[in-house]
Amino acid sequence: MESKTDLQDIPARLYMDSPGIEWRYGLPDYSVVNKKFLAERTKVHKEGSLEKVVEDLVKTWEMETGNKLNPKDWVTVDQDNFFVRVNGGEKFTKDDYVKDGNYNLMLRNCPLYDAGKHSFDSSQDLFRGVFKSGFAWEVLDVFSGPPTVAFTWRHWGNFEGQYKQTPATGETIEMFGCCVAKVTDQLKIQSVDVYFDPNIMMATFTGCTGGKICPLSH
Repeated sequence: MESKTDLQDIPARLYMDSPGIEWRYGLPDYSVVNKKFLAERTKVHKEGSLEKVVEDLVKTWEMETGNKLNPKDWVTVDQDNFFVRVNGGEKFTKDDYVKDGNYNLMLRNCPLYDAGKHSFDSSQDLFRGVFKSGFAWEVLDVFSGPPTVAFTWRHWGNFEGQYKQTPATGETIEMFGCCVAKVTDQLKIQSVDVYFDPNIMMATFTGCTGGKICPLSH
């Protein structure tokens, strides 16, 4: 039986060794979050399965959009037809990702997070400071294959660092959601519609639990 902690089973994040890439923070190191992912994932997908292909594609896409400054270097996306939409809201383009970053876009309409007060860099610093051992992500189930890929996912980490004025608790933070992604026959991502509730996570970070009255943003 395959071990959940087999360190040989490292998630595939492709296109990190292409020449001429301008990295936002230098070549990213995923060793810490990989360790968490391998030890705590709830699903072990077989190599070559649709689930493993989708999981690796999303991890590579996240690596590119969060670390490669020039969108022309994003191999995972259809350069002419790419956008992300969160909970049926506005469409986010490549330029939005370069300017604001994934956290600000995913939490744009969360009442407990004021994305307008954060830059790409400040949002990264904030959440990396909270999830010191990484914010891992896994595919749970895939319901349809290309060109329209529908799947569910789990995102988790430990509240290990202070979030603004809220002290760390060490508790596990979990988010669950689903995505519907359209891809080309070369598996280039054209669009991603993601659905999830960020308020559970942000309520913990802002201390807005147990019936407390909380501000609209924190």
